[in-house]
Amino acid sequence: MMLFQYILLVIAYLLGAIPFAVILGKKFKGIDVRKHGSGNPGGTNSLRFLGKKLGMTIIVLDVIKGGLIVLLVHYNVFGDVTLLHPVAYGLAASLGHVFSVFIHFRGGKAVATTVGTIMAYNMLYAIILCVIFFIFLKLTKYVSVGSTAVAVGLIIIALIFQDYNLLLYGGAISLLIIYRHQSNYKNIIAKKESKVTWIGK
Repeated sequence: MMLFQYILLVIAYLLGAIPFAVILGKKFKGIDVRKHGSGNPGGTNSLRFLGKKLGMTIIVLDVIKGGLIVLLVHYNVFGDVTLLHPVAYGLAASLGHVFSVFIHFRGGKAVATTVGTIMAYNMLYAIILCVIFFIFLKLTKYVSVGSTAVAVGLIIIALIFQDYNLLLYGGAISLLIIYRHQSNYKNIIAKKESKVTWIGK
């Protein structure tokens, strides 16, 4: 049933669109993270304004929602059904996270959902991307630079391993991440971007 592959795309989008930062921030802290800091309902802003425990919980949930459908498709849980490439569903989840139907099509920056997608698809790729992230985070102290390095690294990995489906769908995710960080790049140039302090010199 070919229709199912597209129904699953919609499910992946809706799952990705769940704004955990907004829901949990309001429920447990009485805080709408969209009204604080960068205004981004994502992991970094949640860590800053909701605390480490709740912030990390939100990041983990965002990772899960990015990888759940990818994992199910990758391991053929749905059986003998024609489906799209697993990362296509990760792209749908990332689009849901960035353009969430539940919060007026305004959402996060898709970094955690992308991590979830790649972890579910290929753990080696995910480990490489995590190393890239922390290298650039340590060098610059900017989460946005580390996130951008992950986006670029994903494309490079797809080319090195000649994984052209990953290049197609993962490349689209990478462009989405870079697009959502435009304000961060402007803040870096203006020297207004917040730096992390916990990673050390």
